[in-house]
Amino acid sequence: MQQSSPIERLICALGATCATAILFACVPAVQQMGEPAPVTATPVDPNRATVQVEPVASSQDILGEWDIVNFDGHEPRRLSGSTRAAFADFGEKGVSLQIECNYSGASGTVRDGRFVSSPGQRFQTEISCGPEMEERERQLFSFFDRNPTVERLPDGRLLLTAGDTQLLLERPVQRRLANLLPPQDLLGEWRTVGITHYLEQGGHAGIGLTEVPGRIVFDGIEAEYSRCPQYKMAYRYTEAGVVEKIGGPNLPSSAIDCEPLTEKPFNPDMPLRWDVMKVLHSDPRLEKVDDDTILMSTDRYGVLLSKAACESLEQSDGYSETRIVDCASPH
Repeated sequence: MQQSSPIERLICALGATCATAILFACVPAVQQMGEPAPVTATPVDPNRATVQVEPVASSQDILGEWDIVNFDGHEPRRLSGSTRAAFADFGEKGVSLQIECNYSGASGTVRDGRFVSSPGQRFQTEISCGPEMEERERQLFSFFDRNPTVERLPDGRLLLTAGDTQLLLERPVQRRLANLLPPQDLLGEWRTVGITHYLEQGGHAGIGLTEVPGRIVFDGIEAEYSRCPQYKMAYRYTEAGVVEKIGGPNLPSSAIDCEPLTEKPFNPDMPLRWDVMKVLHSDPRLEKVDDDTILMSTDRYGVLLSKAACESLEQSDGYSETRIVDCASPH
Protein backbone atom coordinates (compact mmCIF):
# COMPACT_ATOMS: atom_id res chain seq x y z
CA MET A 1 0.00 0.00 0.00
CA GLN A 2 1.37 3.41 -0.96
CA GLN A 3 0.80 6.81 0.55
CA SER A 4 1.36 9.68 -1.88
CA SER A 5 2.67 13.15 -1.16
CA PRO A 6 0.17 15.94 -0.31
CA ILE A 7 0.26 17.44 -3.82
CA GLU A 8 -0.32 14.03 -5.42
CA ARG A 9 -3.16 13.29 -2.98
CA LEU A 10 -4.75 16.60 -4.00
CA ILE A 11 -4.55 15.68 -7.68
CA CYS A 12 -5.92 12.18 -7.07
CA ALA A 13 -8.79 13.57 -5.05
CA LEU A 14 -9.61 16.02 -7.81
CA GLY A 15 -9.52 13.25 -10.38
CA ALA A 16 -11.84 11.10 -8.29
CA THR A 17 -14.26 13.97 -7.91
CA CYS A 18 -14.24 14.59 -11.63
CA ALA A 19 -14.77 10.89 -12.40
CA THR A 20 -18.09 11.03 -10.61
CA ALA A 21 -19.09 14.00 -12.79
CA ILE A 22 -19.33 16.43 -9.91
CA LEU A 23 -16.51 18.66 -11.20
CA PHE A 24 -17.62 21.47 -8.88
CA ALA A 25 -19.93 22.52 -11.73
CA CYS A 26 -22.57 23.57 -9.23
CA VAL A 27 -20.40 26.50 -8.13
CA PRO A 28 -21.99 29.59 -9.74
CA ALA A 29 -20.23 30.40 -12.99
CA VAL A 30 -18.82 33.86 -13.53
CA GLN A 31 -17.72 35.80 -16.56
CA GLN A 32 -14.14 34.97 -17.51
CA MET A 33 -11.88 37.98 -17.85
CA GLY A 34 -9.27 38.43 -20.54
CA GLU A 35 -5.74 39.06 -19.34
CA PRO A 36 -4.44 42.63 -19.64
CA ALA A 37 -0.91 43.56 -20.58
CA PRO A 38 1.77 42.74 -17.98
CA VAL A 39 1.47 44.85 -14.86
CA THR A 40 3.52 45.41 -11.74
CA ALA A 41 2.61 43.35 -8.69
CA THR A 42 0.80 45.32 -6.01
CA PRO A 43 2.22 44.93 -2.47
CA VAL A 44 -0.34 43.46 -0.08
CA ASP A 45 -0.87 46.08 2.59
CA PRO A 46 -4.45 46.24 3.94
CA ASN A 47 -3.53 49.29 6.03
CA ARG A 48 -3.36 51.30 2.79
CA ALA A 49 -6.93 50.31 1.96
CA THR A 50 -8.51 53.28 3.72
CA VAL A 51 -7.84 56.34 1.52
CA GLN A 52 -8.71 57.64 -1.94
CA VAL A 53 -11.46 55.11 -2.56
CA GLU A 54 -14.07 55.34 -5.32
CA PRO A 55 -17.51 53.73 -4.83
CA VAL A 56 -18.29 51.03 -7.41
CA ALA A 57 -21.47 51.95 -9.26
CA SER A 58 -22.70 48.51 -10.36
CA SER A 59 -21.90 44.82 -10.64
CA GLN A 60 -21.08 45.34 -14.33
CA ASP A 61 -18.01 47.33 -13.30
CA ILE A 62 -16.40 44.42 -11.43
CA LEU A 63 -17.58 41.25 -13.20
CA GLY A 64 -15.21 38.29 -13.20
CA GLU A 65 -12.46 36.81 -11.07
CA TRP A 66 -11.03 38.38 -7.90
CA ASP A 67 -8.51 36.79 -5.53
CA ILE A 68 -8.91 37.32 -1.81
CA VAL A 69 -5.81 39.17 -0.58
CA ASN A 70 -6.95 39.80 2.97
CA PHE A 71 -10.11 39.00 4.92
CA ASP A 72 -10.40 40.41 8.42
CA GLY A 73 -6.61 40.19 8.88
CA HIS A 74 -6.17 36.74 7.32
CA GLU A 75 -4.02 36.53 4.17
CA PRO A 76 -4.74 33.25 2.32
CA ARG A 77 -2.34 31.64 -0.12
CA ARG A 78 -3.08 32.30 -3.77
CA LEU A 79 -2.95 28.74 -5.14
CA SER A 80 -4.08 25.34 -3.95
CA GLY A 81 -2.38 23.06 -6.44
CA SER A 82 -3.46 24.21 -9.90
CA THR A 83 -6.53 26.19 -8.80
CA ARG A 84 -7.10 29.45 -6.93
CA ALA A 85 -7.31 28.95 -3.19
CA ALA A 86 -9.41 31.95 -2.09
CA PHE A 87 -11.67 34.10 -4.22
CA ALA A 88 -14.77 36.27 -4.48
CA ASP A 89 -15.84 36.13 -8.13
CA PHE A 90 -18.62 38.47 -9.18
CA GLY A 91 -21.39 37.59 -11.62
CA GLU A 92 -24.36 39.68 -12.65
CA LYS A 93 -26.56 38.33 -9.85
CA GLY A 94 -24.17 37.37 -7.09
CA VAL A 95 -20.73 36.31 -5.97
CA SER A 96 -18.99 32.91 -5.78
CA LEU A 97 -16.84 32.37 -2.69
CA GLN A 98 -14.04 30.23 -1.31
CA ILE A 99 -11.41 30.87 1.36
CA GLU A 100 -10.58 27.46 2.86
CA CYS A 101 -12.09 24.09 1.89
CA ASN A 102 -15.63 24.85 0.82
CA TYR A 103 -17.43 26.73 -1.93
CA SER A 104 -20.46 28.91 -1.46
CA GLY A 105 -22.10 31.97 -2.94
CA ALA A 106 -24.29 34.97 -2.16
CA SER A 107 -27.09 36.41 -4.27
CA GLY A 108 -27.20 40.14 -4.83
CA THR A 109 -25.95 43.04 -6.92
CA VAL A 110 -23.69 46.05 -6.48
CA ARG A 111 -25.59 49.33 -6.51
CA ASP A 112 -24.13 52.78 -5.90
CA GLY A 113 -21.15 51.59 -3.86
CA ARG A 114 -22.82 48.81 -1.88
CA PHE A 115 -23.48 45.10 -2.34
CA VAL A 116 -27.22 44.64 -1.85
CA SER A 117 -27.97 41.05 -0.91
CA SER A 118 -31.12 39.36 -2.14
CA PRO A 119 -32.93 36.33 -0.70
CA GLY A 120 -32.39 33.01 -2.41
CA GLN A 121 -31.29 29.45 -1.93
CA ARG A 122 -27.58 29.23 -1.12
CA PHE A 123 -25.45 26.34 -2.27
CA GLN A 124 -22.50 25.27 -0.10
CA THR A 125 -20.21 22.26 -0.12
CA GLU A 126 -19.64 20.62 3.24
CA ILE A 127 -16.06 19.47 3.67
CA SER A 128 -14.62 19.27 7.17
CA CYS A 129 -11.77 21.79 7.52
CA GLY A 130 -11.30 22.05 11.29
CA PRO A 131 -12.82 24.59 13.72
CA GLU A 132 -10.60 27.59 12.85
CA MET A 133 -11.01 27.30 9.10
CA GLU A 134 -14.72 26.54 9.32
CA GLU A 135 -15.28 29.65 11.43
CA ARG A 136 -13.42 31.76 8.87
CA GLU A 137 -15.60 30.29 6.13
CA ARG A 138 -18.73 31.03 8.10
CA GLN A 139 -17.67 34.65 8.51
CA LEU A 140 -16.90 35.08 4.80
CA PHE A 141 -20.07 33.35 3.60
CA SER A 142 -22.21 35.59 5.83
CA PHE A 143 -20.20 38.75 5.11
CA PHE A 144 -22.22 39.63 2.00
CA ASP A 145 -25.50 39.33 3.93
CA ARG A 146 -24.36 42.48 5.76
CA ASN A 147 -24.57 44.58 2.56
CA PRO A 148 -20.92 45.72 2.58
CA THR A 149 -19.74 48.85 0.84
CA VAL A 150 -17.76 48.21 -2.36
CA GLU A 151 -14.98 50.66 -3.23
CA ARG A 152 -12.15 50.70 -5.76
CA LEU A 153 -8.66 51.67 -4.65
CA PRO A 154 -6.24 53.72 -6.78
CA ASP A 155 -4.24 50.57 -7.59
CA GLY A 156 -7.33 48.78 -8.97
CA ARG A 157 -8.01 46.54 -5.99
CA LEU A 158 -11.43 46.35 -4.34
CA LEU A 159 -12.17 47.08 -0.69
CA LEU A 160 -15.41 45.78 0.81
CA THR A 161 -16.37 46.90 4.32
CA ALA A 162 -19.13 45.76 6.68
CA GLY A 163 -18.81 47.24 10.16
CA ASP A 164 -15.23 46.69 11.28
CA THR A 165 -14.68 43.75 8.87
CA GLN A 166 -12.82 44.33 5.61
CA LEU A 167 -12.33 42.18 2.50
CA LEU A 168 -9.51 43.14 0.11
CA LEU A 169 -9.62 41.74 -3.45
CA GLU A 170 -7.23 41.81 -6.40
CA ARG A 171 -7.42 40.54 -9.97
CA PRO A 172 -5.61 37.17 -10.35
CA VAL A 173 -3.51 38.43 -13.28
CA GLN A 174 -2.08 41.09 -11.00
CA ARG A 175 -1.70 39.05 -7.83
CA ARG A 176 0.16 36.18 -9.52
CA LEU A 177 3.06 38.54 -10.24
CA ALA A 178 4.03 38.37 -6.57
CA ASN A 179 4.82 34.65 -7.08
CA LEU A 180 6.98 34.78 -10.22
CA LEU A 181 9.71 32.22 -10.69
CA PRO A 182 13.24 33.68 -11.05
CA PRO A 183 14.81 32.65 -14.39
CA GLN A 184 17.58 30.62 -12.74
CA ASP A 185 15.04 28.61 -10.76
CA LEU A 186 13.28 27.51 -13.95
CA LEU A 187 16.34 25.71 -15.29
CA GLY A 188 16.54 21.93 -15.04
CA GLU A 189 14.20 18.94 -15.11
CA TRP A 190 10.60 18.98 -13.90
CA ARG A 191 8.38 15.95 -13.46
CA THR A 192 4.68 16.25 -14.22
CA VAL A 193 2.34 15.97 -11.24
CA GLY A 194 -1.08 16.71 -12.73
CA ILE A 195 -3.08 18.71 -15.26
CA THR A 196 -6.32 20.63 -14.76
CA HIS A 197 -8.86 21.73 -17.34
CA TYR A 198 -10.53 25.02 -16.42
CA LEU A 199 -14.09 24.58 -17.68
CA GLU A 200 -15.80 27.39 -19.61
CA GLN A 201 -19.00 26.98 -17.60
CA GLY A 202 -17.08 27.24 -14.32
CA GLY A 203 -15.40 24.58 -12.19
CA HIS A 204 -12.52 22.36 -13.24
CA ALA A 205 -11.54 18.78 -14.05
CA GLY A 206 -8.14 17.16 -13.66
CA ILE A 207 -6.00 14.03 -13.77
CA GLY A 208 -2.80 12.94 -12.07
CA LEU A 209 0.39 12.57 -14.10
CA THR A 210 2.84 11.21 -11.52
CA GLU A 211 3.19 7.92 -13.40
CA VAL A 212 3.92 9.55 -16.77
CA PRO A 213 7.56 8.95 -17.74
CA GLY A 214 9.91 11.67 -18.91
CA ARG A 215 10.58 15.22 -17.78
CA ILE A 216 9.87 18.76 -18.93
CA VAL A 217 13.32 20.34 -19.36
CA PHE A 218 14.27 24.03 -19.53
CA ASP A 219 17.90 24.98 -20.28
CA GLY A 220 17.56 28.74 -20.73
CA ILE A 221 17.39 28.52 -24.52
CA GLU A 222 15.27 25.49 -25.37
CA ALA A 223 12.46 23.55 -23.68
CA GLU A 224 11.35 20.00 -24.35
CA TYR A 225 9.53 16.93 -23.12
CA SER A 226 12.42 14.49 -22.80
CA ARG A 227 10.56 11.47 -24.24
CA CYS A 228 9.56 13.34 -27.42
CA PRO A 229 12.56 15.55 -28.31
CA GLN A 230 11.24 16.06 -31.86
CA TYR A 231 9.05 18.81 -30.39
CA LYS A 232 11.86 20.76 -28.75
CA MET A 233 11.25 24.50 -28.93
CA ALA A 234 13.24 27.69 -28.45
CA TYR A 235 11.83 30.04 -25.84
CA ARG A 236 12.25 33.35 -24.07
CA TYR A 237 11.31 33.73 -20.41
CA THR A 238 9.74 37.17 -19.99
CA GLU A 239 9.70 39.52 -17.01
CA ALA A 240 5.99 38.73 -16.61
CA GLY A 241 6.77 35.05 -16.04
CA VAL A 242 5.72 33.83 -19.50
CA VAL A 243 7.52 31.09 -21.46
CA GLU A 244 7.28 32.63 -24.92
CA LYS A 245 7.87 30.24 -27.82
CA ILE A 246 10.20 31.85 -30.38
CA GLY A 247 11.14 28.84 -32.51
CA GLY A 248 10.54 25.18 -33.12
CA PRO A 249 8.12 22.85 -34.91
CA ASN A 250 4.37 23.21 -35.04
CA LEU A 251 2.61 20.91 -32.59
CA PRO A 252 0.09 18.39 -33.99
CA SER A 253 -3.40 18.27 -32.46
CA SER A 254 -2.80 14.80 -30.99
CA ALA A 255 0.10 12.65 -29.82
CA ILE A 256 0.50 10.81 -33.10
CA ASP A 257 4.22 10.09 -32.59
CA CYS A 258 4.71 10.61 -28.86
CA GLU A 259 3.77 7.28 -27.29
CA PRO A 260 4.14 8.19 -23.57
CA LEU A 261 1.50 10.91 -23.99
CA THR A 262 -0.90 8.87 -26.13
CA GLU A 263 -4.29 7.91 -24.68
CA LYS A 264 -7.93 7.65 -25.72
CA PRO A 265 -10.28 10.41 -24.55
CA PHE A 266 -13.16 9.22 -22.35
CA ASN A 267 -14.79 12.46 -21.19
CA PRO A 268 -14.81 15.78 -23.08
CA ASP A 269 -14.25 17.72 -19.86
CA MET A 270 -11.21 15.72 -18.78
CA PRO A 271 -7.75 16.83 -19.94
CA LEU A 272 -5.40 14.49 -21.81
CA ARG A 273 -1.69 13.88 -21.34
CA TRP A 274 -1.02 15.51 -24.71
CA ASP A 275 -2.52 18.72 -23.37
CA VAL A 276 0.71 19.15 -21.38
CA MET A 277 2.53 19.69 -24.65
CA LYS A 278 -0.17 22.05 -25.89
CA VAL A 279 0.33 24.15 -22.76
CA LEU A 280 4.13 24.19 -23.15
CA HIS A 281 3.85 25.40 -26.77
CA SER A 282 1.16 28.05 -26.04
CA ASP A 283 3.20 30.74 -24.23
CA PRO A 284 2.25 29.54 -20.74
CA ARG A 285 2.41 31.62 -17.57
CA LEU A 286 4.58 30.32 -14.73
CA GLU A 287 3.93 30.81 -11.03
CA LYS A 288 5.38 29.33 -7.85
CA VAL A 289 3.05 27.11 -5.83
CA ASP A 290 5.67 26.23 -3.21
CA ASP A 291 9.46 25.97 -3.04
CA ASP A 292 9.58 22.91 -5.33
CA THR A 293 6.38 23.17 -7.37
CA ILE A 294 5.27 25.52 -10.14
CA LEU A 295 2.06 26.02 -12.09
CA MET A 296 2.44 26.26 -15.87
CA SER A 297 -0.87 27.55 -17.19
CA THR A 298 -2.94 29.03 -20.00
CA ASP A 299 -6.55 30.19 -19.84
CA ARG A 300 -7.72 26.60 -20.49
CA TYR A 301 -5.23 24.37 -18.67
CA GLY A 302 -2.92 24.30 -15.68
CA VAL A 303 -0.01 21.86 -15.34
CA LEU A 304 1.71 21.21 -12.01
CA LEU A 305 5.45 20.59 -12.31
CA SER A 306 7.74 19.60 -9.45
CA LYS A 307 11.43 19.17 -8.69
CA ALA A 308 10.71 17.62 -5.29
CA ALA A 309 11.48 13.98 -4.63
CA CYS A 310 8.43 11.75 -4.87
CA GLU A 311 8.44 9.54 -1.80
CA SER A 312 5.68 7.25 -0.57
CA LEU A 313 5.23 4.66 2.14
CA GLU A 314 4.90 1.05 1.02
CA GLN A 315 3.88 -1.80 3.27
CA SER A 316 4.75 -5.43 2.79
CA ASP A 317 2.01 -7.95 1.96
CA GLY A 318 1.82 -9.03 5.57
CA TYR A 319 1.94 -5.44 6.86
CA SER A 320 4.97 -6.43 8.92
CA GLU A 321 7.19 -3.65 7.66
CA THR A 322 6.94 -0.23 6.06
CA ARG A 323 9.55 1.33 3.81
CA ILE A 324 9.97 4.57 1.91
CA VAL A 325 10.04 4.13 -1.85
CA ASP A 326 10.69 6.47 -4.74
CA CYS A 327 7.37 7.01 -6.54
CA ALA A 328 8.74 9.26 -9.27
CA SER A 329 8.20 8.09 -12.85
CA PRO A 330 11.22 7.00 -14.95
CA HIS A 331 13.18 9.69 -16.75
